[in-house]
Amino acid sequence: MLRNLLKSLITTFIIFCAGIIPVLGSPGVSDQPLWFKTGSGNGTTAVQAMAGVSGDDAFLLSAVSASGFSLSGFWGEGQGLSSLSPAQSFTQQEASLFHGEHEQPSHFTGAALDFLKGGFQFTSGVSQIGVLNVPDRVSWFAGATSESLVVQFSRVDGQESGVAHSAGLQMRLPFGIVQAAYTAAASDAVSTVLSWQLPLSRDLSLGFEFRDGHSTRFADGIYQRWVLNISGSLLGQETLFAREGGNTGADIATTALLAAGAVGVALVATSGSDGADNQLRFSTQHEAARNVLNGVNPTSVAQNLEYGGWVYRNPDNTFSATEPIKGTVDRVNIGSPTSVPSGYATATYHTHGAYDPKYDSENFSYLDITMNNNWGVDGYLGTPAGYYKFHHYLTGVITTLGTIAN
Repeated sequence: MLRNLLKSLITTFIIFCAGIIPVLGSPGVSDQPLWFKTGSGNGTTAVQAMAGVSGDDAFLLSAVSASGFSLSGFWGEGQGLSSLSPAQSFTQQEASLFHGEHEQPSHFTGAALDFLKGGFQFTSGVSQIGVLNVPDRVSWFAGATSESLVVQFSRVDGQESGVAHSAGLQMRLPFGIVQAAYTAAASDAVSTVLSWQLPLSRDLSLGFEFRDGHSTRFADGIYQRWVLNISGSLLGQETLFAREGGNTGADIATTALLAAGAVGVALVATSGSDGADNQLRFSTQHEAARNVLNGVNPTSVAQNLEYGGWVYRNPDNTFSATEPIKGTVDRVNIGSPTSVPSGYATATYHTHGAYDPKYDSENFSYLDITMNNNWGVDGYLGTPAGYYKFHHYLTGVITTLGTIAN
């Protein structure tokens, strides 16, 4: 007993001297974020700081607070920062509905203003997000937080107006905590989350969650999941309900969570380049190749010109095809495998134009097969008669997979 008491006193003394209070993220989430908070005191004017860490992600916010309001600046970097905010979190599959490259290294800076009114803490802010090879984006966000209610809105602006927007809601009710989140991108990709959590005891909760998403970019872009779970918590309250009764100053924990959620939406919903990542995505290589050949083969036959391009695997393990390149009557230059916009090339595809007695247009040529072997990729062919053929470079086997438009 004495040993446990001494251990508790030492731990309390270390935390008090360091001025740092660790706060865990919401229960039931893997790789829970770790938050650190420090401040100069509760005087009329105070300087506070808060840092969050989750996997490879880092977030730092510093604020100057006075009675009833605060002004803060924040910085961060990493990947998938939505994990820092339980209000706007995404699963791997949901994120892939928006872009194939939703986990690119990023950095961001921003500022926020908070003030208290009628028992609510109102927050508004803006952040600029940069990712290598992707145009910078600006994320605007606003929120209102009380002891029983959290509302959050964010909008992401890029090269096009209104690239993405989101809304989050969390309510503390007598029968549990209800949470809803909605995210939509200009590419017609949408994700919706509804959840309910009922505390069974101080450290145990029963949870129910429904997730739904769809995207026109992804041929299989429909995602639904129902989850029922029992989870434990080290906290007596959710981290989003950061304000406590009687507070006369803005709580930077609220600001940090809202800012992190807004950055997370921007990273996920607009992480790809709309100029380079606008192809449909398919579950298999065959489907991606057939889709593009079915679309271009009638044009190829009508013009008696070859068309071709690449099939590539996206970072989310789906497949896409590049836009068809126009060639000549007997060849097409599709460039090198490194020319694909993301991921890596896995196959070539091309057409053979119209029937011509000078060429064996219904079959792969020797040059077609040689080029596939040299590049180490498979090959797909659309023929004048409308056959869809496949060359497997590892075995050398050529098969007819079906028919396409001609």
